[in-house]
Amino acid sequence: MNNSTAAETTFKRIYEAHYEAVLGYCRRRVGPTDAHDATAEVFTIAWRKIATVPEGDRTLLWLYGVAYKVLGHQWRSRGRRRRLEHRVAALAAAPELGPDAVVVQRAEDRQVQSAAARLSGPDQEILRLAGWEELPHDQIAEVLDISVSAVDQRFHRAKKRLAREFDRLSNQRPPTSAQEGGRA
Repeated sequence: MNNSTAAETTFKRIYEAHYEAVLGYCRRRVGPTDAHDATAEVFTIAWRKIATVPEGDRTLLWLYGVAYKVLGHQWRSRGRRRRLEHRVAALAAAPELGPDAVVVQRAEDRQVQSAAARLSGPDQEILRLAGWEELPHDQIAEVLDISVSAVDQRFHRAKKRLAREFDRLSNQRPPTSAQEGGRA
């Protein structure tokens, strides 16, 4: 098998194994069209660098790292824009929840999303990698190309900032009729 055929075989294996994960990673950060464009760019880069793409468990982490950089480039070129989707609102509520609990949960989810949208891009990204991608800190470090201790610090600070923003939004809510003395 010549080098070209071996490269094609390797690329095909990587593409088939990780396309959906990379697309999901991108979708959770940008709209569907941008996600497909970014995913295509990630795999274009993978093709160009096929000889240096890590093997085994490190392949997906490497692809996430490339996706992070591709999306970062998109974000910088377009300026600041809203990065969070209504992901939580789209999640189906657990069947045991009653309608009142669902309404409260969705309101809280929107408040968390609003608080997260006020964070910097790097804070949002580290929380997404830990929460949405469910990566441990050592893998987040590899994706972001930083040390594990830097991940620990950034994650801790991002959680504190998210809590502060959530509290700020909670304190900005208009008073309910119960808080106004029961007037309807």
